[in-house]
Amino acid sequence: MFKRFIIVCGFLVIFGAALAAIFKMKGIDAPVLEQKKVVEEVENIGDSVHSYSVAEMTVGCQSDDKIFCAIEQTVKCTMKPDFAGCHKDYVPGFVIGKTDDTPRPTQISFEIMKIKPIPESNDISVYTKSDCDAVWFGLCKGTVIYSLTQKGNRWAVTNIYALEQ
Repeated sequence: MFKRFIIVCGFLVIFGAALAAIFKMKGIDAPVLEQKKVVEEVENIGDSVHSYSVAEMTVGCQSDDKIFCAIEQTVKCTMKPDFAGCHKDYVPGFVIGKTDDTPRPTQISFEIMKIKPIPESNDISVYTKSDCDAVWFGLCKGTVIYSLTQKGNRWAVTNIYALEQ
């Protein structure tokens, strides 16, 4: 039993020395785990205005861009919370909640102005210029910011903010 212990320890010492030698040869003092940036900051996207109406909503997304699709889904769920794909895992819970006192908008339009990574995380903020035909807690008129995080292979909106006009 003692021989096995000595052999295993010897193997670990040799493996550790070999690993240290490889890092030294490559000029790396210690292994560093770098966090890959998910999205670079983008301003002045020049995106067109996208308009939605409860009467003309269709299932699916108008684009292949996963960030755009997350925002589009949230806009559709804001107008009609029982719409296909409206699930609390991908849109903020209050968007699909009951709001008897606050009428939901029936028309919303938005233009993406800036995409900004949130420091120290893989989340992003998407700044939009938005308009709608209701008050909706002030979250669909003016500068509306969508906070997004990655869930699996898609983006999910975790919160919505509005800058005071």
